[in-house]
Amino acid sequence: MSDSFIYTVPQWFIFAAIIGMVYGWIENKKTIRLIGAGVLVALGIFAIVVLSGDYFSAGKYLTQEELANQQLEENLSEEIPFIARLFPAYLLFVISAILAIPTIIFDLKNKKGYVFWAIAAGLLALAGFFMIVGQLKYI
Repeated sequence: MSDSFIYTVPQWFIFAAIIGMVYGWIENKKTIRLIGAGVLVALGIFAIVVLSGDYFSAGKYLTQEELANQQLEENLSEEIPFIARLFPAYLLFVISAILAIPTIIFDLKNKKGYVFWAIAAGLLALAGFFMIVGQLKYI
């Protein structure tokens, strides 16, 4: 998987999910709301695949001597590669997917509580998006 794939795919997922949830809420279309929340769950699954993959492992960015001796300098934040700086955003995507599950459950049961969960999941996904955009300034 290329680096650009790591930071562009979540952006498409986030906006598809938010547009679906907002449009479904405004037009009172339950199916589209559920699809939007389902896209957030799919984003969380994608994030879990990336997190469990080899994309954020320290071994890709540090030498064996640095890992063995734990020789980390004070200026490490300047040396952290772009992909490794996306790690917190991917954690937010997983949390957003977890919050999207109650959205789906409450919406299927026709309870108004889905709105709270949808807003919380959408805001966390947007926070992850802005983390990625903030890191794109530095590449």
